[in-house]
Amino acid sequence: MSVLEQIRKKFLHEEYKITKHAQRRCDLKGISLGAIKHVVSTGEIIENYSDDKPYPSYLILGYVRKGEPLYVLCALGEQVHIITVHWLDPAKWLDPKTRREKRP
Repeated sequence: MSVLEQIRKKFLHEEYKITKHAQRRCDLKGISLGAIKHVVSTGEIIENYSDDKPYPSYLILGYVRKGEPLYVLCALGEQVHIITVHWLDPAKWLDPKTRREKRP
């Protein structure tokens, strides 16, 4: 079973936790739990942070509303931990799947 399938299965069984940081981001940016669930169920992993501790984390890109890119960063452990969520920021992304290079 792929990592994304594992994440989706845990979401389906409500084995997830939204961090306080992620909840604040949702409140500030108008992101609903439904939007997060939609991204997880239909999106794709575009970045993999396998060295993150205590669990590897994954950036999932999905499209909500009228095709607007939404990112969900989650870690996969005994449950899925939603670390943060954000909309596409043109200052950081060339397109929904390509980050801009960081300037020194």
